[in-house]
Amino acid sequence: MKKLLLIICLAFILPVFADTMPFYMNSIPKEAIGMYQTGDNITILSHPEANSEVIKKMEFSYKSDTMPDGVFAFLLNDKKLGFLYVSDIGDDGWVEVIYNRQTGARGWVQTEDRFQFLPWLSFYNMYGRKYGLRLLKDTPDEIEVLHAKSEDLSQNIGKLRYVKQIRLTAIRGNWALVSVVDIDQTPKTGYLRWRSNDGVIYAFPNIK
Repeated sequence: MKKLLLIICLAFILPVFADTMPFYMNSIPKEAIGMYQTGDNITILSHPEANSEVIKKMEFSYKSDTMPDGVFAFLLNDKKLGFLYVSDIGDDGWVEVIYNRQTGARGWVQTEDRFQFLPWLSFYNMYGRKYGLRLLKDTPDEIEVLHAKSEDLSQNIGKLRYVKQIRLTAIRGNWALVSVVDIDQTPKTGYLRWRSNDGVIYAFPNIK
């Protein structure tokens, strides 16, 4: 009984965190081609046309207790920074977004400016270079290796063990030129495969 009361008390005392970020490879759809940054609201349509059917309307307060579950690919409430995965692009600024991560449901929104939709290259150059990268938790061991060139068969420079920081210099195809500081404080620079040839992402910008 005392244990039950303690759990109930903690539920009221502890803050609620509704931030969202990908930690595992299967949380990022392979068909995703980039990210769409949300504003205070969003209207999702069935087709990339202004007069098409409205599928869903949502308003975002960026307060953890009122934000919808399963919508965001990435969300930091304190910064009012939220992104949805983009799965396709159309003409005149239309992009198809995944608005339900559990079902994969998607629809179309029209961007308001050229920075609202960021293809992966732009997203990594903007946020990866600013905040660095982090490896997803289930990244295969063979990926956690620095290479001398952006090639799988190139020389291995070192294994990424207990890495404190991965600094991104440039994205070249599915490879990232990075500098890392390991637990032994020895800096290393080389190429890290951030994405597989068929779209599986291994490393994501460490936005904070």
